[in-house]
Amino acid sequence: MMKVQVLLLLLVILMATPFGCAEPNTLPSTLPTPTTPPILPSTPVIHLHTEIYEGPTGSINYGTFTFKWASTLSSVDPSTLTYATYLQGFDQDYTPFLSDTSRTFTNLPNGNYTFYVKAQNKSGQIETVPASRSISIAGSPPQQVAQVTVPTGSGGLTLIGGDVSRIAISSDGLTLYALNTLSGRLYRSDNAGIGWLDISNKIAGGPPWVDLTVAPDDPLFVAVATDSGRDIYISADGGATNFSSTGLAAVIGAGQAARCIAISPGYGSPQREIAAGTWNGAAGGSVFINILTSFGGGWFNAGTGSSGWSPPGGGGTDVAAIKYSSDGTILLVASSATQTFLYAGARDLGSRGTVWNSLSGYPVELGAPGKGTPGTPLIYADISLPSDYDVSNPYSRQVFVSWRKNHASQDIYRVVDSIPYRMNAPEPIASIAFYGSTANGKLLAGAAKCISSGGCYQVQTYFCANPTSNYPVWQPSQKAPTGSREARVAWSADGKMAYAGTSGTESAVSHSRNNGGTWNQ
Repeated sequence: MMKVQVLLLLLVILMATPFGCAEPNTLPSTLPTPTTPPILPSTPVIHLHTEIYEGPTGSINYGTFTFKWASTLSSVDPSTLTYATYLQGFDQDYTPFLSDTSRTFTNLPNGNYTFYVKAQNKSGQIETVPASRSISIAGSPPQQVAQVTVPTGSGGLTLIGGDVSRIAISSDGLTLYALNTLSGRLYRSDNAGIGWLDISNKIAGGPPWVDLTVAPDDPLFVAVATDSGRDIYISADGGATNFSSTGLAAVIGAGQAARCIAISPGYGSPQREIAAGTWNGAAGGSVFINILTSFGGGWFNAGTGSSGWSPPGGGGTDVAAIKYSSDGTILLVASSATQTFLYAGARDLGSRGTVWNSLSGYPVELGAPGKGTPGTPLIYADISLPSDYDVSNPYSRQVFVSWRKNHASQDIYRVVDSIPYRMNAPEPIASIAFYGSTANGKLLAGAAKCISSGGCYQVQTYFCANPTSNYPVWQPSQKAPTGSREARVAWSADGKMAYAGTSGTESAVSHSRNNGGTWNQ
């Protein structure tokens, strides 16, 4: 009986106690912290910035012109940007966002206008403060020779009233040419700049006139790129009679324009040729050559499709600067969508053939180690050569090149064979001029714009007496040439005189007898 009672008691206890570690409806004393949803990264804000690097500003007397622009951000792939433009006083609203980096206006009436351009990236972010330029179009003044002032006792040479964006110095030491790009004006001096003759009316092409060149061995053989680079006019008598159109527009693409031109030395039969480096802002440019057996000899494409033309990685290029050497080699500053190079082209003078970059190490990327180079378009580029440049000799294969595009690698470079040496110019450069041989010479550089604060009417130049050294020393001028931007520099044929043409406020043609130490206007 006792055993039965004990068993019954155990059964009751078991039935009253639940299985497990806790009662079924009991919550743990400590609750886990709820998981916070992850914060997804937002699209970083990029403060886009566009620069209008070509086009009129201030008061002008013509209604046909072109604005050109580019992004100043080296961290942004320019091929991913689109732009909207608005000409206040003409347009009703901004245009749609397009990949175009230039816009041309034709025959605008007199009045006040402001041009705006803003960028948009692939994320849809839009530039908050558009780049802008204001202009006022007034009636055209009568044709007249620009005023020339010769300061008493100083021998100064000032071309007043001309926004001088290009100069060309001839081999005879006396004949000079000066170009006003925006208004389409060309001046010639037959006495080293003391007096100037306006020969603009001998050229039928419309403004802007984008480049000027003279033959290296003929002071009267001169060429001007007109109509925003769509045509090139040439003269064999220094503009004494009318210039002749070469019909470039008929052979270049609809979106292309010549940005730079060069005339070869005379080399027998045919006598010489002219080359035009073209661009469209999207690596769709080329080099076109006209063999000048007679005027209108005919243009042909010497770049696209030619051997060695495509840059590393494929695709095309835009040409920003072009130069003939004394041995007939064509040298280019050419930019692909992502990089900038020095090209070398060997011409078959008996045919239309050109072979590009057959030299070992070419094309040469023009950048500082580890910093890369930008793609097209560049803002400025220039090439200058020693008198004894020889493509067949690696030591004499020396080239001085400059370019600017608000990038960590913008600078002047000395390229020896295929090795670029950075020259550490003091500020962004618009042009360079070398005088001398590969063993001994001097280099002059013109700054892109005046950088001092406040009123700024003098743009600086720099002189280097040891340009072939690995440690070049730059000396700023003590008296800079007048003009607020784009100092275009050149040497006389004997290297004793330096010239500078400037743009902007108080622009002029100036000269220096002490290697750019002081400039007289």
